[in-house]
Amino acid sequence: MCTHRAARRETLENLLTSLQKELNLNPSQPLFKLTYTSSSNWPYYLTESQPRNSPLKIAILDSSFNPPTKAHMQLLIESVTNDSNTKSNNNSIIFDACLLLYAIKNADKTPSSSDAGPVDRILMMESLASQIHSIKTEQNFNSLQNIATGVITHPLFMDKAKAIHSYFNNNKSTSRFIDSSSIVINYSSQISLYFILGFDTVIRLFNPQYYSNIYKELDSFFKISNIICANRDGYGGRESEEKFFQGDILKEIIGESEKIIRVKLDDDLAKISSTNVRNAINNIEQENDGDDYDKREEMIKNILYDFCPESVAEFVFQEKLYRNTR
Repeated sequence: MCTHRAARRETLENLLTSLQKELNLNPSQPLFKLTYTSSSNWPYYLTESQPRNSPLKIAILDSSFNPPTKAHMQLLIESVTNDSNTKSNNNSIIFDACLLLYAIKNADKTPSSSDAGPVDRILMMESLASQIHSIKTEQNFNSLQNIATGVITHPLFMDKAKAIHSYFNNNKSTSRFIDSSSIVINYSSQISLYFILGFDTVIRLFNPQYYSNIYKELDSFFKISNIICANRDGYGGRESEEKFFQGDILKEIIGESEKIIRVKLDDDLAKISSTNVRNAINNIEQENDGDDYDKREEMIKNILYDFCPESVAEFVFQEKLYRNTR
């Protein structure tokens, strides 16, 4: 296990180094790279024997994953499987694939010394993807088994969408092997992106401070992308959300189109955040500094398993992430 993880770390470090070199050559060009796919044919299914004519729908959970929580996991599951929430033009949206996406640069936050580094975040993201991949669902929701993880260089969603579309367009004539038969998949204009965001992130998406011309730039974004918005604790509740979605900026940019789909997380899950997990670990260390080591470790372990998916909790505990003494 340790040998495998060390080798994986080296691979990811090399990938990030290569990505940075590409970025240095053209800083304005957003780049996207896959780090893990559940099949060699992602985002298509292994069982798909012919190229599709209809757009392929990818549900994208974008986050800093610092660390991934049960809220992250359930948000993706709810977005993909909850038929009453994923409606567009009165038709159910059947997603084809899922993507966990991590931006190596954040538009708002400066990393602290106790934060997990990029490689650790990617490893946690891959652990989460593996756990989601193991979930058994109905046939209509098997996009959860068709999952990938990726990194992107730029923090703004307009750039993220462009980078992902560019990635697929550059691979539009890629030959893949499915059921022992070689076929050519044409990716060009055949993907539809659905970014899954918490309400707090959606607020930032529509904040004019990030744009030179918010109307023009977000209009371009919504021409190639969609948003799935989930409730978040601490942002005014349903009344505040309704007021925001009736605002002038949203109406002018997206009009009456169904470019934003709203999902409702359980209130207890909506309260969970990565910040809460980090703070809880830090508080245990500070408040129990003189206590028995084993007792303190058990308390941290319990916090992790309460708030994080099992695979992520195990990784964070083994690697002793978010410890001041690490």
